[in-house]
Amino acid sequence: MALAVSDSHWYALQVRPNYEMVVSKRLRELQVEEYLPIHRGSKISRRNKFNEGPPLFPGYVFSFLNLQSGPKLYAVPGFIRILGHGGQATPIEEHEIAMVRSIADSPLPVEAIPYFLPGEQIRLTAGPLKGVSGTFLRSAKGNKLVVSLPLLMRSLAVTVLSEWVITAGSQLVNQ
Repeated sequence: MALAVSDSHWYALQVRPNYEMVVSKRLRELQVEEYLPIHRGSKISRRNKFNEGPPLFPGYVFSFLNLQSGPKLYAVPGFIRILGHGGQATPIEEHEIAMVRSIADSPLPVEAIPYFLPGEQIRLTAGPLKGVSGTFLRSAKGNKLVVSLPLLMRSLAVTVLSEWVITAGSQLVNQ
């Protein structure tokens, strides 16, 4: 009996510190789709074990799996738990993973920041992240688009130009 695609969802896996690459590799070996967003273009120290940069969300790996028929994750070295609420694993929406992929793969500088409650919702109308939505944040370092993952209580911030941004009311944001 074939399982429906809808039985599989994205989940955030909490892993031991510095085990993100180990868990990611083991999931691929088990033929489980995984995603480990990393800093691109960051300076790599001799102590850093990552070829392309450190993870954007240290201690977490994303995985697309079916909890009923998927692999026994406790056999994966470094795996701690699947994030959730009330003892139940909580899926992450596909569009949230797509936004993280867009930001992580873009040529724009990106940084992980502490989670905060959403402010004014915006959408980018131009630039490499055209179509991505998030929260607008002004800072001394420039305008930023912030995309938050409530389940992880983490956010990503990427510097954007004001002319790329429209608010929910479709008005351009000016400096």
